[in-house]
Amino acid sequence: MRQTIFIADLHLSDDTPELNRLFLQSLNRWQGKVDALYILGDLFEVWLGDDILSDIAVQTASALKTFSQTAPVYFICGNRDFLLGRRYAAQAGITLLPDNHIAELYGTRYLITHGDEMCTDDVSYQRFRRIIRQPWLKKLLLALPQNRRRTIADRLRAASKHKKQQMGQTALSDVTEHGVQTALNRYPQAQAIIHGHTHRPNIHQHTRHGQTVTRYVLPDWHGVRGGYLAVTENGAEIKPLEAV
Repeated sequence: MRQTIFIADLHLSDDTPELNRLFLQSLNRWQGKVDALYILGDLFEVWLGDDILSDIAVQTASALKTFSQTAPVYFICGNRDFLLGRRYAAQAGITLLPDNHIAELYGTRYLITHGDEMCTDDVSYQRFRRIIRQPWLKKLLLALPQNRRRTIADRLRAASKHKKQQMGQTALSDVTEHGVQTALNRYPQAQAIIHGHTHRPNIHQHTRHGQTVTRYVLPDWHGVRGGYLAVTENGAEIKPLEAV
């Protein structure tokens, strides 16, 4: 059966060898067996610019380039890798998509996104997101010396870790109904939503103008386990992954 694969929140780095191996194994397993692969952000733990590549970034580019010979690979940036740009995309053979995109698959229109925009209760994060994603600021960050970018990234990750310890899995860090409805108002043609970011894999039902809209939250990856969403003509299903 034809299928399209969606993944997000892998947070690959040179410090996650088991996770890296699981990802590369999964690509090999899917090679030639899918219509397309969509990566909805946070593929990498951190991205300092296309001119600073970790070992796993180089390996990933090579693997994705090979994969793209049999099926297209699409990428939406996450909050960890929003600086990933055209240079790396060309190296990896992937197509960069905007933060929100309508993908029509097997007769259904899916709104796909990283998901952080819909966490509207986290006001401080949304303010930070609006600022850091400004094109002029991204350009300024990428023009900084590499050591300076590493220092900034370390500080941001430390702040993020501290905030997670304080918030945990509270409602503040999750998608809100207001966030979902705002997205659907912007993209009224969407019949379903696919996103990651929250690390809360699940399937939710929402109502808009009397119609049910299904929201699929992608699994996060950690250790030797991960997961993905398989979309087919019969619908969508969250499936687990484990290293072999």
